[in-house]
Amino acid sequence: MTQTRETFWRRVRWPLASVVVTVLLAASRVLLNPRFYFADDTERGSFGQWWSLGEHLSRGTLPILDPSAWQGGNYFAEGQWGILSPVTWLIGLTAYVAPDAAAHVTAWKILFLAVFAIGMYLICREFGASRPWAALAATLAPAAGFTVYMDAASWSTGLFDSCLLPLVWWTLRRAVEHGRSPIPYVITSFTLVTFGYVFGVIVLVVLLAETLVRHIVQRDRVRILRTLAASVWGGLWTIVVYLPAMMTSSVTTRSEAPYENTGFLNADLSDLFSAASPLTTATIQSFDGPVTPGPLVYVAWILPLLPLFLPIPRESVRRLVPVWIYGAIALAFIVAPSDLGAIRWPLRMMPYVVIAALIIFAVAATKAFPERLTRSRAWASVALIAAMAYISWVGEMGSWKAIAVGSALQVAAVVAVVLVARRKDGPFVPGRPSSWEKKTAFVVVCSMLVTLGVGGAQLLQWRESPLPSVNAPTDTAELRDVLSDTRGDAIVVGNYMKGAGTPESWDERLMANLWYISEANVSSVYTVLPFSAYAHDLCSDLRGLTCKDALETLWSDDEETGEPVADLLSVSTILAAKHTFPDEPEAPKGWHLANDGGWMWQFERDDPLPAAGGVVWTGEGTAVTETDETQTSLTFTVEQVGEDPRVAISRLPFPGYSVDGAELADPVRDYLLTVDVTGLDEGDEVTVQFLPPPFPVLAGSFVLAWLLLAGWLIARFALRRRARA
Repeated sequence: MTQTRETFWRRVRWPLASVVVTVLLAASRVLLNPRFYFADDTERGSFGQWWSLGEHLSRGTLPILDPSAWQGGNYFAEGQWGILSPVTWLIGLTAYVAPDAAAHVTAWKILFLAVFAIGMYLICREFGASRPWAALAATLAPAAGFTVYMDAASWSTGLFDSCLLPLVWWTLRRAVEHGRSPIPYVITSFTLVTFGYVFGVIVLVVLLAETLVRHIVQRDRVRILRTLAASVWGGLWTIVVYLPAMMTSSVTTRSEAPYENTGFLNADLSDLFSAASPLTTATIQSFDGPVTPGPLVYVAWILPLLPLFLPIPRESVRRLVPVWIYGAIALAFIVAPSDLGAIRWPLRMMPYVVIAALIIFAVAATKAFPERLTRSRAWASVALIAAMAYISWVGEMGSWKAIAVGSALQVAAVVAVVLVARRKDGPFVPGRPSSWEKKTAFVVVCSMLVTLGVGGAQLLQWRESPLPSVNAPTDTAELRDVLSDTRGDAIVVGNYMKGAGTPESWDERLMANLWYISEANVSSVYTVLPFSAYAHDLCSDLRGLTCKDALETLWSDDEETGEPVADLLSVSTILAAKHTFPDEPEAPKGWHLANDGGWMWQFERDDPLPAAGGVVWTGEGTAVTETDETQTSLTFTVEQVGEDPRVAISRLPFPGYSVDGAELADPVRDYLLTVDVTGLDEGDEVTVQFLPPPFPVLAGSFVLAWLLLAGWLIARFALRRRARA
């Protein structure tokens, strides 16, 4: 029993150490900045949609479409809502009952960073790293600059994918290379794909393609079949999750996305020399201008020690072929043009470069330390430190102190590692750790402590993400109460960002997806797929910000129908940002100023309209009566058909709408779903239905995925049974 306990402890102590250090470092950021993990897209995007998802799940439904959210309401196409992800469901359900938004997202993000550490440990071990060096890589990866200051702080789905990727890779190799159960891979890959973040899926495609080609070259039929099964499984779920967005993109601004290089959130080769500098920024252009205040290309402070452990033995080089290929593709991606159509900001691949670099480092250190360290290799490391410091200094001369301190730390680390390696070995005692084990443990533990110190120094220099925070309230009850007494659908016009730093301003308005927490139906929510015609008409961006002309547009009469645009959009409340308008707007007939706040004018209809989704206009001589309405459908009965047989509905004409009993017509105002009832008689019934497009393909892929899994498991069971016979 004692021996079993000792064996178990030897197996878990190093991964446990990496998780503990990762959690300590992640939690320390909250001590200095309680909102560290609640910035930008998490603050105005993720939490609100998680809360809404939890609200739907608590009612036993999934959010498919919300006409009142307009361009932000096509949830299946939005992708990152994670509608099919049980993990995202759990995040949503906990968000729905969480009293504090920042505490909720902090807990989940630290949990994912811990998962990152576990996955990194396992994948490093898979490629031949020893337990201590694998644990060090597992500690360093979640502490990399882009992961900490961009993904963890703001881009939640990016964090989830990069944290899960090492575990997905390990389970893939477990299933394909070693013939183990595919269930872990099935679960992890399904989770990664259904998070809805395309960069993680791109990396998964690279891993699957490399695995398939490698086994085709080796003519390994069994592994080819396993890889094909793994690829088809991932491919079918990719179709289900991403095809609706691709089919919808033709009517959105994504179809207008350019192919160009503006230098925005991509790196050049000189930036990569800051990969080992934790306190410098490189020259990454982003929202803050030509230099982003954050260590976005930082990989690990220990990287310049790699020459100490070179060359890597030939056998290990061959074993690392998947890592070389995957790492090279990820590296090529981050220096690619900034905009490749809908794929933009390639620096978001930085966490995947980190994964490859640290796997290689861990394997190299395992094979070389302590026996193969030489003076010439130590000088090579010092030379690399000097070269990286010089090129970093050329790019950002104002950071010379940070560069000098970092370089001195790295030179000291080289000296310390060499001294430990050359220390005379003690006598071998059976049952106790050998000298090389003690040396390795000492170096790794010290490196973990240095990583904690480096993380602390980073936090003192950059206490928050370079991505902006609007200091929104984190009390969900307070958020719930904003605009709670309004009737009908609402929209925000103007620059609602003004006054974000003033707590009192949040009593009058929310921002982007935080509106989902309010009891009001507000269309000014976040979207990754702005509907082109709607966005151009109201000069609206993806966060619901509009220009001041949007108010004039809403209160103007549509030339084609003669109806006020606000009527066609079923808008009953308008929040006008005071900083956008020099004078109080004059409300037209039928509207009144309901609240004159410090930051917003709240205009309301005298008689509120029903929520969006119903009939808002019929052509001359045409009359219909609504008989049934849901979020995804509308049924009406024809009373009469006149010279103009059109029926306009307050819904965006997303691909996926179909009509039973009539035909779709060209949209009124280019963005109102319109039905042509030509040839229908009194009493005829028409049903407008929305299904995510192309629904037959999605349904077929869904079914085929489960059939494939069943076939894979049955085939594996049959082969194992035959092998035993």
